[in-house]
Amino acid sequence: MSKVIAIANQKGGVGKTTTAINLGIGLVKKGKRVLLIDLDPQGNATQGLGFDADSLDVTVTTVLRKMISKDYLFTKDYGILEHSEGIELLPSNIELSVLETELISLLFKREKVLQTYINMIRDEYDYIVIDCMPSLNLITINALVAADSVIIPLHAQYYSVRGLEQLLQTIGSIRENGLNSELKIEGILYTCVNDRTTSFRDVKEIIDQAYGESIRIFKSYIPRAVTAEESPSYGQSIYTYDEKGKVSDAYARFTNELLGRKRS
Repeated sequence: MSKVIAIANQKGGVGKTTTAINLGIGLVKKGKRVLLIDLDPQGNATQGLGFDADSLDVTVTTVLRKMISKDYLFTKDYGILEHSEGIELLPSNIELSVLETELISLLFKREKVLQTYINMIRDEYDYIVIDCMPSLNLITINALVAADSVIIPLHAQYYSVRGLEQLLQTIGSIRENGLNSELKIEGILYTCVNDRTTSFRDVKEIIDQAYGESIRIFKSYIPRAVTAEESPSYGQSIYTYDEKGKVSDAYARFTNELLGRKRS
């Protein structure tokens, strides 16, 4: 049975896409078959894997519109792109930004359109990773309803705490309203970390104390590095772009921690 993981935080610039790409490819390196769904109209995951988002004829929007119209006559690999590092991608572009209006107009199951699609193809994969947009809108709600669990990338900065609480409230509402009562929080992942600063240590202590007993906080964290910012412009994961760097090592450790393994 495959596992569907949403990478979510309504705060932008916290490393969602970087985490989605490098977790996905980290799982591929463990022998898993992985689909990455780009659910952001900015198409950062699509471009970060080297594809021209604006030139694509078939994207996640195309697929979701087929779900809305109940047009299920397409192959399971419809619209899916293959990347040289082994991950598969359902891409996105700016067209996704107009889909929310179409979803709002639906009378029934508008929160479950993505779930319908994922249920059709999930047996083809070990993991499906969803890169959510930085907004708690109906498209992101679709991701949380479709997911088995959520990973929350987080900058350990003071203004991040409020955004975290808003996301946790949304997750709680999805559970309580029966949209996805089994939705789990996989954990909080600190990203873009400079662990030599007192601000990181102070905010980490606040978040650890506030949430550490109820939510898993990954021991692994992702350090700030220029290479992590550069690798998407080459269409590569950090594993290929900077194989022996500290960010590559950090994502490998995080992937192992997620899988419950020690790094060999």
